[in-house]
Amino acid sequence: MAPFTFFLFTDGLETKFTNFGEDIYNIHWTFYLVLALSIVGYWFFLGMIYHLRKASYRISPHKFIDELIKVHLYKAGLFCVVGLLITKLPTYIYKYVTMPIVKDMNLLDSSIGIDLGFSFDSAFVLLAFGIFLIIISKIMNESIIIQQENELTI
Repeated sequence: MAPFTFFLFTDGLETKFTNFGEDIYNIHWTFYLVLALSIVGYWFFLGMIYHLRKASYRISPHKFIDELIKVHLYKAGLFCVVGLLITKLPTYIYKYVTMPIVKDMNLLDSSIGIDLGFSFDSAFVLLAFGIFLIIISKIMNESIIIQQENELTI
C-alpha cells in the first residue's frame, strides 16, 4: 500500500496523515520523508511480529531454552525499538518544525501538542515491550551458558 499512500498525497487528495495517533499535515516537502520513514517503521513492526512467531513456534515443553529462541526474541525486541524510533521520532520532529507554518495556515487544532498515548500506541509501552524482549533474550543467553557449564560438570 506504500505507493498508493504516496499517490494520495502527491495528487492532493489527502492533506493529513495520522501516525500512531499523531496528525501531521502535508504542508512541507519533508512530509514525504516522514511518510516514508513511517512506512519503513511499520515494516519493522511486521518484522517484530515475524520473529515473535518464529520464537513461539520453536518453544516446546522440552525445549524452552534454545539459541534460536534467544536470537528471535532479541531480533523482535530490536525491531520493536527501531520501528518505534523510526516511526515516532520523525513525526514529533516534523510536527514541531512545521508548527509555525501550521499556525499561519490556520490548521492549528488540539493535535499540535505531543501525546505519548495511554494504550498500545504509546511510545513508552512499545519501548518497554521492545526492551523487555531484549532483556529476556539476554537472560536466555545467560541460562544457555549456565546449562552448557552444567553439562560439562561431572
